[in-house]
Amino acid sequence: MVLLSIKKRGKKYIPFIIITLVALFILLPQINTRFIPVGSDISFHYNRFYDLSEQIKSGNYNYFMSLYGFNSSGRIINALYGYDIAFLNGLILFFTQSWLKFQLVSSFICLIIAGIGMYFLMRVFDCDKRLSTIGAAIYMASAPIMYYVRALGFSSWGAAFLPYIFIQAIRSVKNKEKPINPVFLGLSMSLLVNTHILSAILSVLAIIPFYLVSFIHSDKKLSWIKQLCLSILIFILLSLNTLVAYIDVFLSNNILQPFIPSSFITNATYISITEMYGNRNIGIFFGTIFLFQLIYFIRNIKRTNTLEKIMTVVGGIFLLLSSSLFPWDNIVNHYPFLSVIQFPFRFSMISYVLLVPVFLKTIHSMEQHLSIKQAKVISLSLMILVGFILVEANSNMVKNAQRWQDDPVAMGNNRPNLIEKDPDVIRNNLRGPDLTKVFETIEKGTPDYLPISKETTSQEIYDAMDPYEVYEKEIFNNQKNITTTVLENGTIQLTWDNKKNSTKKKQLPLIVYDHSIVELNGKLLNKSDYETSDIGSLIITPKKGKNTVVLSYKPFVDMTYVLIIKAATTLIVILYCLKHGYTLLIKRKERTYD
Repeated sequence: MVLLSIKKRGKKYIPFIIITLVALFILLPQINTRFIPVGSDISFHYNRFYDLSEQIKSGNYNYFMSLYGFNSSGRIINALYGYDIAFLNGLILFFTQSWLKFQLVSSFICLIIAGIGMYFLMRVFDCDKRLSTIGAAIYMASAPIMYYVRALGFSSWGAAFLPYIFIQAIRSVKNKEKPINPVFLGLSMSLLVNTHILSAILSVLAIIPFYLVSFIHSDKKLSWIKQLCLSILIFILLSLNTLVAYIDVFLSNNILQPFIPSSFITNATYISITEMYGNRNIGIFFGTIFLFQLIYFIRNIKRTNTLEKIMTVVGGIFLLLSSSLFPWDNIVNHYPFLSVIQFPFRFSMISYVLLVPVFLKTIHSMEQHLSIKQAKVISLSLMILVGFILVEANSNMVKNAQRWQDDPVAMGNNRPNLIEKDPDVIRNNLRGPDLTKVFETIEKGTPDYLPISKETTSQEIYDAMDPYEVYEKEIFNNQKNITTTVLENGTIQLTWDNKKNSTKKKQLPLIVYDHSIVELNGKLLNKSDYETSDIGSLIITPKKGKNTVVLSYKPFVDMTYVLIIKAATTLIVILYCLKHGYTLLIKRKERTYD
């Protein structure tokens, strides 16, 4: 009896063991060759994580300013770009103290979050454990998730959390009695907002049809609205730090918008059988999944239930939006605000989350109406397809490992930004114990979230200059004879000796925002006492001899109170989740006993 009980309990964990093994299989080439994916954004993201890791290590905290990353320039990045997940990655780096170990642990966690999320989405979608595990494995190997694993694309973290919001969307359609769980809906949306804003925006657009159908079918519409309002309140409390940061920075500054690609169509998705799959190339295997499901849906639309219709239609629409079939260039010309999308292929992450589950459900439904022999053929074909997808993901990593051996910067666009050219030195710098060597190897001036003049527009800035080059000149190449110190109160101090005794204006490698506080030689400066460049770097008039500038930041509300409110709400949510889980466990035991 005891052995049977242990065996029965062990079966519960088989899907999660498989998910873990899939993650390890994908990462195996990186583990074996010890390569680091030098993607186009490596300098940007590693600066973010290093900054928070050093803040944790030193105990010198500043929620807004970059104290250690980005050349201690004080620019605001993490507060506006997924602070919570950035902090998690900073914590991983703090414990690993190695970029290689960090990348392996970080990628592994991202894969596991994605796999578990998709597994539970499939379960809520009434799929059995076998099918749900298959869906998890497929999603883990998909381009939206692999983007971070193979090239440090941070949108993968948003994609990893996407299934959790769609679990709530699916439940809203299925459960007419209790369509909305305010805690889980608020929590799942806050996870996305605190991770990747664009993913959160896309998910909101995608779940609207689910909740419209849910509302229409609800017999208790007033209660439905109350539950939705409560979930929004919970979301606000859990995302308070991110929301306050956006309000503080964007309402008081004119922030430089991301660059606009010359052509949106060239950044759209397509299907190629000759290239390795990636962000834009859906690939033959996922292309087969998507096209099969869409064609099957069109031919069997009358026999398809409401939930499957919503999932297929929404997934198909987002696939269309991500593709070159959609006239993005013409639309952006008429509606310039849509340029914030930058890369249409980002829409496809919604298609992966919705079309993969409904495809597997379709295959399972087909098996039920076939003979045993035919069903076995279908099942075998599905397993072969899954095998090909996993092998392709592994092969993608093998290819990156080969690139690392031949040319470590071949997988990104970092070549013009290399300080060190020797491949062996580049590899040693990235894998060595000194975490700062990566920034001495690649210097890339990303202008994200820089403050520009309120009298100009982002497009005018891009037309007049190259912000990337200007940033390099004013920050990277402006450190000579300046000593930078991070003070215990989370401020940045710059000291230099004005040997020429000149009162000529001096530009410093610090970025100043509207709520920044500048002290020069112990005197608090008014905004009229200093100037800023086109990208927000500080310009002051020094005195003769030794000069000291201290930069700090004062938001419109004390972030200590904000973080306390968030922490208290998080604790309450955790307690609720534990209670909810315990209640489900008791009910399951009672059913087993009966």
